[in-house]
Amino acid sequence: MFLRRTDVIIIGSGFAGTLLGWILAKQGRSVTILDKARHPRFAIGESTTPTADFLLAHLADRWQLTELVPLVNYGRWVREYPSLMRGLKRGFAYYRHEVGRRHRDSLDDRGSMLVAASASDEWSDTQWLRSDVDHFFVRNAVAAGCRIDEECRITFARFDSIDGEWTLRVDRKKGGQDEIRARFLVDSTGGTDFGQTYLSNTEQSLSMRTQTGAMFGHFSQVGSMQRHSEFFLEDTENYFHPDASAQHQVTEDGWYWMIRFDHGCTSVGLVQPTGKWPVGLAPHNAMDYWHSQLVRYPTIQSLMEHSVLEAPANGLRYQPRINRKLKFASGPGWVALPTTVGFVDPLHSTGIAHALSGVLRVADILLDAKSSSDKIQAFSNAVSREVDWIDTLVAGCYLGLPSFQRFLAYSCFYFVSAIAFEETLVRDPCC
Repeated sequence: MFLRRTDVIIIGSGFAGTLLGWILAKQGRSVTILDKARHPRFAIGESTTPTADFLLAHLADRWQLTELVPLVNYGRWVREYPSLMRGLKRGFAYYRHEVGRRHRDSLDDRGSMLVAASASDEWSDTQWLRSDVDHFFVRNAVAAGCRIDEECRITFARFDSIDGEWTLRVDRKKGGQDEIRARFLVDSTGGTDFGQTYLSNTEQSLSMRTQTGAMFGHFSQVGSMQRHSEFFLEDTENYFHPDASAQHQVTEDGWYWMIRFDHGCTSVGLVQPTGKWPVGLAPHNAMDYWHSQLVRYPTIQSLMEHSVLEAPANGLRYQPRINRKLKFASGPGWVALPTTVGFVDPLHSTGIAHALSGVLRVADILLDAKSSSDKIQAFSNAVSREVDWIDTLVAGCYLGLPSFQRFLAYSCFYFVSAIAFEETLVRDPCC
């Protein structure tokens, strides 16, 4: 067994964990990042927002992460990182779909809503192809000095409150075992397993207001929504192209997301309440169920008529429950990033911004020599409240269904909240 020491251990190598490691390493901390998988890898959580862009810009400026700057807006990203795949996102689009009827829209019967988030393609938000973008963050974390151990399995983790030190034992895929000791641990797994097993962190997913599951993948040859958007078809001066958005194809009790990337692939997912999924639905039957739902909605079926599943390689990903929540965001010698503490639902694309806000705050805590347990506890309390608030904003939208107008009305609470938060960020990015 090989023994090594590090200042901080980060569990999970998604973009949030590796960005945090990148920041810490740039400031001279020794960082080890552990992950059971390997990059590049398939992932969802792909749509940014103005809040996310603001936080990226602030993090890049504050910690001199020059390589991060082009990701702040679409135009510069395309020019400086043409091979790093992304998509154009000018805003949010919501379309009503009814069983057996094609999507329709008119002045008398509005079946859609477009919410602009940027005034031009140059300064637009982006859609992240996570397999590319996460790998980008991994490479930059390594270049800054992080050690990243992939395809490893944690078999032991314990914090010694007397010595103030973590001890972890890790089995490597290629054989052998390491013992790693660190002063601090960050749970960036984006799940509940590690926290429950090693941090005595209780899962509370069933207490959430939002209870949803999802089925999703990346497809080529997905049709354009443009020809189905009759209300906006002729007014290109005042409305962005509907495909340059986070599309929400809203049904009577759920919705499909469609997020388009510049290389021709589209992320497509069906989200619906946990009780709507067939009991015992097996992964090998996922595609059959997928098609059984598409045929109910003629316009969505038309969009997907010629589509080809490109990823994951082993078929559609099915998660009967995507909402999750842990009881705590911190404990003795550890802290969890927001999207590990809780994830509500893909609706309204809250994930990236919430994750980045956590990176900002945790970096401040770990790099401030005067940080106290009170500051960590304040962060923990704040994150739990934030998850509950997002849960409330999202759950209300589902409660509005099957009425599309009620769904849209409740969605406006999210947009009002997002704008208020952006105004607060301008005054104090560390709020």
